[in-house]
Amino acid sequence: MYKTIDIILKNKKMFVLFTQVYIFGSSLNKLYPNDIDLLLIYKDFNDKILFEKNKISNFLENILKIPIDITILSERELKETSFLKNTYRYKKIK
Repeated sequence: MYKTIDIILKNKKMFVLFTQVYIFGSSLNKLYPNDIDLLLIYKDFNDKILFEKNKISNFLENILKIPIDITILSERELKETSFLKNTYRYKKIK
């Protein structure tokens, strides 16, 4: 888990289009998780958001050798859905 967070922190520039980034799920509890769950929050949607999501996913999967599951929400959707309140454990990366 710490290796994952270290890699993400060393590459924070890849999240430039996102206002907030969280890691959540079993990857925070397990030494060898089956996947990494990320939550990416944006302010205003644009076409680059999905492109960057795929780029981030491919980059991390190539380094970590496990699947990366990315959820993308707007700032408004984050508030409306209470996504983080319904998540057992999470860590803010950005």
